[in-house]
Amino acid sequence: MDKDLFKTIDKIIRSERLYAQVNLMREDIMKRFGIGRHRLNNQLNTFADGMTFPQYINSIRMEVAYDLLTNHLEMKISDVAREVGFTAPNFREQFKRCYGITPAEYRTSLIVDDDSDE
Repeated sequence: MDKDLFKTIDKIIRSERLYAQVNLMREDIMKRFGIGRHRLNNQLNTFADGMTFPQYINSIRMEVAYDLLTNHLEMKISDVAREVGFTAPNFREQFKRCYGITPAEYRTSLIVDDDSDE
């Protein structure tokens, strides 16, 4: 397996914010890098803990969303969702699946934690 290829794919998806495209398809990545479905799947299987393409993209989206929710309290939750490529209802569902609480509950916990620091 070619780990450099995976690193390049990952870097491009993140730096060019391809994950933010709601309709990003595995075919878009295959075409961009001139690789077939089997090779892309092997890359994900080997270097992304066996995730499928949608799982991999959602993991990046969740990582970025978590950072935005944490460090950009001025952003509305719906704007965070849009920024990372989710619809608001889908974002809520995915965030809860990933972190065990909704984005709103997470935001509330941050504000409560800030208050208790004083």
